[in-house]
Amino acid sequence: MAVKIQLKRFDELSKKELYRLLQMRAEIFIKEQQCPYLDPDNKDVSAWHVLMKNPDEKIIGYARIFPPGAYLPGATAVGRVSVDRTYRKRGLAYRIMDKSIGFLKEKFPGYPVEISAQSYLIGFYQNLGFVQVSNEYLEDGLPHVRMKLYFHS
Repeated sequence: MAVKIQLKRFDELSKKELYRLLQMRAEIFIKEQQCPYLDPDNKDVSAWHVLMKNPDEKIIGYARIFPPGAYLPGATAVGRVSVDRTYRKRGLAYRIMDKSIGFLKEKFPGYPVEISAQSYLIGFYQNLGFVQVSNEYLEDGLPHVRMKLYFHS
């Protein structure tokens, strides 16, 4: 499938892009996963936003990425990785993560990437090179584990 992936800072997002990414995150993380939490958490302002768009320019995939220390001390971070339900099972989440990891590795080469992964996705992230670094814990009522990706010279 032909998709376009863009990285934008918060103030570079159009109103339409911001509305769509918040809508998609709410559809997936709040409605679909039945997890009531406050999604606009003031962290979007310090993040880069990875937007995956279909040929009609609709955002169908998303992640937000953080420089060292902006989200977690001593590491870069990726979060809110999501793909619109109608576009799943096509490898798009891997493409979003590949773009996110590549950007962080190039821009901040000495820092690992850290994530708080939903436990059912441990295998997905292990396939990308992440290793589990914590026991399971609850985050917003869902089982998660902390995972890290280390870059080797």
